[in-house]
Amino acid sequence: MLAQTLQWLEADGMVERKAFQVVPPHVEYTLTPLGEEAAEKVRFLADWIEISLPKIAANWETAPPEE
Repeated sequence: MLAQTLQWLEADGMVERKAFQVVPPHVEYTLTPLGEEAAEKVRFLADWIEISLPKIAANWETAPPEE
């Protein structure tokens, strides 16, 4: 699953893959400028969720039961 996700991110231009011709095989991934930009947005969202979690959790207590 991780390999597939990395392939998708590489195809989308988010990460760059560098394979080294060594034994055992070694591969490194780095974020591209586009990937850095996306990571910044994800960090912002994660920070907002962390700050807002008490407000979010307060709604869990008042939410109607699932059927």
